[in-house]
Amino acid sequence: MIFLIQPGISVSISQFIFGFILASLISVFSLKMNFLTISGSLGTFFLAFIIFGFGGWKWTIPILSFFVFSSLLSRLREKKNPSVNNYFEKSGPRDLFQVLANGGVGGILVIMNYIIPNFLWYFVYSAIVASACADTWGTEIGTMRRNKTYNILKLKPVEQGSSGGVSFAGFAGSLAGALFISLISVFWIDNNQIDFILLITFAGFAAGVFDSFLGASLQIQYICVDCGRIIDKKMHCEKKTARYRGIGIFNNDFVNLAAGLFGGLIVFSLTGL
Repeated sequence: MIFLIQPGISVSISQFIFGFILASLISVFSLKMNFLTISGSLGTFFLAFIIFGFGGWKWTIPILSFFVFSSLLSRLREKKNPSVNNYFEKSGPRDLFQVLANGGVGGILVIMNYIIPNFLWYFVYSAIVASACADTWGTEIGTMRRNKTYNILKLKPVEQGSSGGVSFAGFAGSLAGALFISLISVFWIDNNQIDFILLITFAGFAAGVFDSFLGASLQIQYICVDCGRIIDKKMHCEKKTARYRGIGIFNNDFVNLAAGLFGGLIVFSLTGL
């Protein structure tokens, strides 16, 4: 059974029903596994419902793969090297803002593709998901073990987990994350599959590097008034931290959103010409 959004555009009711069931299962499972907070679970439900309802498996599998494997990787890193959590603005289960920063634009793109079908929307979507995966895997793999970490702008050693800090392991993880999403997404590409893989991997990896540049320059950071650590948190050592540098709106979620848009813009610029 179908109904019309506007003349010439139909939506399958059965697909939305299945999308509702799938979104419910993902949200409940993620909440039980402590992958998401309650707000993050609700955000994931609506996002998964929209993406599957309007896009089906083609649009759902890439972002679902990113979420599941990244959550497992985060869990593994927390067991191996939990100390870096002291530097992160947010650690543990993802909340609503983290979900929207990584997948909100994707939800808009799937609706745009349904109303104005164009292969370019899926390319940009894949790049945005690859950007999120590159950033997440770069962080998690880069901090899985103790590694020498350097500020990407000053090239000086910094504490592992610091915003704008990079390492060889982190770069390898970022590349692996971008490649992973490109290989997942390519199953729905009929022609020029190698070109697609190279394009999405490049865009995702470049966005991951861009994220580090923003982290080292514009992202808001604070200094603990007790221990003197430069961190992303507003509270540390049970005391309110002081602003150290950066722009207030540029927290970690905003930086992740900007990096994803940067990856999408690369693909839009290269494929739209």
